[in-house]
Amino acid sequence: MDSMIYASVRQVSSTWYYIALTQRRSHEDALNVGMMQAELYLSDLGLVDAAAAPYLEGARKAIAGVMQGRLQN
Repeated sequence: MDSMIYASVRQVSSTWYYIALTQRRSHEDALNVGMMQAELYLSDLGLVDAAAAPYLEGARKAIAGVMQGRLQN
């Protein structure tokens, strides 16, 4: 189950980050949107504070991957 949550939160954060970028928001704003959505998703699953930390780190890495893809294209 952990791997499914990890994968889901990465998908949530990177999708919302990309959506915010397509709305012409800055990288920082888009990052905040992506991370806020990841936090909300984890909160709905009952994962907050320390329990959410590893998943949020994965979310940050997923967003960095999206950004890296944009830079390479």
